[in-house]
Amino acid sequence: MNHFFIIEGCRETGNYVVYEGKEGVEKKLIIQTVNNKKKGGLKECRQYIGSYLKNDCGYALNQVVPHQCVKPNREKLKNPWHHNCTVQDYIDGIDPEKIG
Repeated sequence: MNHFFIIEGCRETGNYVVYEGKEGVEKKLIIQTVNNKKKGGLKECRQYIGSYLKNDCGYALNQVVPHQCVKPNREKLKNPWHHNCTVQDYIDGIDPEKIG
């Protein structure tokens, strides 16, 4: 079953919620929260996702799993999906689209 994740939150508050979704399943589950971490909160969320995918779900490090970062009160169009993050990228806490 293919996973996807939504990371909702913002650096101004430092509060983040990670939702897990699976294709074909309507309900999304909260699998992690990070509170009051204005610096590094998003990275911590990504690292949690990577560890979860590798250790609990058995994904390989080179498998790609999409996610979306959603900032509350931001236009939907400015909350794009990231379709090229590998499990290793999550473990490293990075967004490969911002490297370069």
